[in-house]
Amino acid sequence: MSKIQAPAAEGVPSSTHETAADAAIDAPDRTRGPIGKEQDACADDDDPRSLPRLLARGSLWSLGGYAASQALRLIGNLILWRLLYPEAFGIMALVNVLMQGMAMFSDVGIGPSIVQNRRGEDPDYQNTAWTIQVVRGTLLFGVAVMLAAPVSRLYGEPQLARLLPFAALGFIIDGFVSTRLFTAARNMLLHRITLIELAAQSAALVGTVGWALVDRSIAALVAGALLANLTRVTLTHWALPGVANRFRWDRESAHTLLRFGRWVFLSTLLGFTATQADRLVFGKLVPMELLGVYSIALVWASLPNMILERIFRSVVFPALSRVYNAGNDFVAAFREAREPWLIFGAWVVSCLVAGGPSLIRLLYDERAIEAGWIVQLLALGTWVATMSSSRGNAALARGAPGWIAAASAAKVVALAALIPIGVSIAGFRGGVSGFVLAELAAYTVLLFSMSRRGLREFPRELGLTAILGAGAFAAWEAARKVHALLAPYAARGGVAQRVGAFAECTLVAVLTAALFGPLLLAHRAQRKRRPSALRG
Repeated sequence: MSKIQAPAAEGVPSSTHETAADAAIDAPDRTRGPIGKEQDACADDDDPRSLPRLLARGSLWSLGGYAASQALRLIGNLILWRLLYPEAFGIMALVNVLMQGMAMFSDVGIGPSIVQNRRGEDPDYQNTAWTIQVVRGTLLFGVAVMLAAPVSRLYGEPQLARLLPFAALGFIIDGFVSTRLFTAARNMLLHRITLIELAAQSAALVGTVGWALVDRSIAALVAGALLANLTRVTLTHWALPGVANRFRWDRESAHTLLRFGRWVFLSTLLGFTATQADRLVFGKLVPMELLGVYSIALVWASLPNMILERIFRSVVFPALSRVYNAGNDFVAAFREAREPWLIFGAWVVSCLVAGGPSLIRLLYDERAIEAGWIVQLLALGTWVATMSSSRGNAALARGAPGWIAAASAAKVVALAALIPIGVSIAGFRGGVSGFVLAELAAYTVLLFSMSRRGLREFPRELGLTAILGAGAFAAWEAARKVHALLAPYAARGGVAQRVGAFAECTLVAVLTAALFGPLLLAHRAQRKRRPSALRG
């Protein structure tokens, strides 16, 4: 179950320090009671010595919010798997990819521009941005309506002709999202943003399950997504401080917004193609039922990278930007900020590689059993993507966003070659393997670019990868032996089968934690022995 929405606003590195003019623009909001206090607290965080505290607080909100979000997502996934049919998940995966594609292909970077630009809190600037956003949402709805019939014929799925216009209503709704959301991102009010997203996702879960109980059709998935959009838009106007939006057109603001948006457009265009090509291609090559199983596996396999990308983007990236702009030791700060999260990611990936089949047997029925090996394979690609993500955010912090576009372009080229080759050699399994191997292309580009800038972290990454592989193999072998031992008991089916799968998952988690736990403790001990690079 996915929300259909425009890309969330994230910070981008500023090329200049805050000036007196910026302070004057910010001043009105800093005088408003409790809201002003929150913004003053954020202003205090501009001191580099507060970065460790800012990093810890932001990481806590990001991680906690994401954990709650994934819990809601997985609960809904499990409930809906039992209420609906596998083909519904495959068709909805296509709908979501197409909606996200249209949103990203037309992305002009309104949110990031408000976060980055010194006029970001100017009412004229925000209202012009909001006007552009509303017009864009309306145009996207029209495009989706026109594409519905051709896309339906392309995939041989009549339901798409009805579902795409229904889902595209989310574009119109999201067009009215308040620019207060982007101001909150600018001022790093992560707690409010997190609570709004959780409220929207909760509304989606209730709406989707409620609809599915009455009408067990794929329309329930679309209705839930639209309810999430509506909840999110309402809360951005009601629960956040800032400008009350109205239609406005300021020529200078529009010029600045659209000029900035050209670079965002290129990045999102390549990024979407690189991350969504698998579902578009497999949607044409395999039955919808198998695509639905693949989408289930993808939920779990992408979990580590989604968690860490959120932390890298919303917390680590702003902190590293400040370190870089202050002229402090960027390499040491990068290592300090990234290392514990990379160790955590390696642990989760090792669990998925070792225990993917056990996890699927624990949570799903026989219809999803093939997702087990898909989880294992995709998790390997997730590890490479996690290392790439951390390097990509470092490139942004150093003001080199072009390397992210280059990495995405390299991955797109690799996907175009490797997926067809894999399918021709080994069918669907080969296609999935080609998708995983394509991650190495993006990683290689970022490895080269950031090594030239002093981030020579490849030996550390290679060592952690070796530990991940050894730990996953050992845990997998142990899980296989437990599975064989409990096979007579699990053969009874039902609860007995799930108890056996739970025992395997627990063993995998414990064995891999015993390997990565000491690594994390050693990193913490090392940090305590020397001054924090994030303090400058």
